[in-house]
Amino acid sequence: MNISGIRYEPFSEKDYNAARELLSYDVDASEGILRVLDEEPELLITAFIEDKLVALAQVNEPASQSYLTVFVSPPFRRQGIGTAMVKYAENALRVGGTQKVRSSFRAGHQSSLAFARKLGYDKYFSTAYMQRAGDSFPLKELPVKQYTDEDYLLSQSLYAIAFHEMRVRVGCFPDSVIEQPSEKGRRAWKEDAENRFVYEINGEIVAYSRLCGNEISSISVRTDYQGLGIGRKFVMYLCNEIYQRGSGTVDLCCVVGNDARNLYDSLGFREKYIMELMRKTL
Repeated sequence: MNISGIRYEPFSEKDYNAARELLSYDVDASEGILRVLDEEPELLITAFIEDKLVALAQVNEPASQSYLTVFVSPPFRRQGIGTAMVKYAENALRVGGTQKVRSSFRAGHQSSLAFARKLGYDKYFSTAYMQRAGDSFPLKELPVKQYTDEDYLLSQSLYAIAFHEMRVRVGCFPDSVIEQPSEKGRRAWKEDAENRFVYEINGEIVAYSRLCGNEISSISVRTDYQGLGIGRKFVMYLCNEIYQRGSGTVDLCCVVGNDARNLYDSLGFREKYIMELMRKTL
């Protein structure tokens, strides 16, 4: 196939139905992009041959480290379209200042692994996608409150240090650093304040979490308060919050090798699948 005829365009709402149909051909491989299609379609790039939609790519905003993944319609695979689209996306990220780019696929997909390695991506880490379906937890009232802008510096520091220390313990993150506070980050947290919570003891913030839909997207306990059962109670509280919002299930991701996996298992979370994350220096 002459891949010079591929036309790349930012996703348009008029292509929504065609995109959903394309992604339906391989449900397992397309789950992540399907979620982006519904929640953050502005991150998608479409690839057309003449008037036929043949591929989609999720390309996050340029940053020092960004993310991309590509889904090619099964009938059009092994024709160079995926390679061409990855290179197109990498170039856009490089121009925007990105130095490293990540991608991911479900563990066990050997063709995806071979494709990533062919394009220069190396194994980074693995993460387990977990889900809990069941009843709410019986809980006494906990010292949890909605996050406010005044909580930013303490919450961000707690979150950044806890996740850095987790990455160091796991051992797959040789270049991990403690994320620093920023005005951009503070604005983003403020805009999403209704989905953020802090856990206090004697008026002092000792744990922080954020929800995204029915997912516990992050939870962290201050280092000197770990091992006291705060994380367990906080997760139970967050599950109940998600159930109260109308979802019958709670999702979360856990880096493979993170000791928190034992907590999630004990609370009834079950592994759905493992994602392999790869990384490349541009």
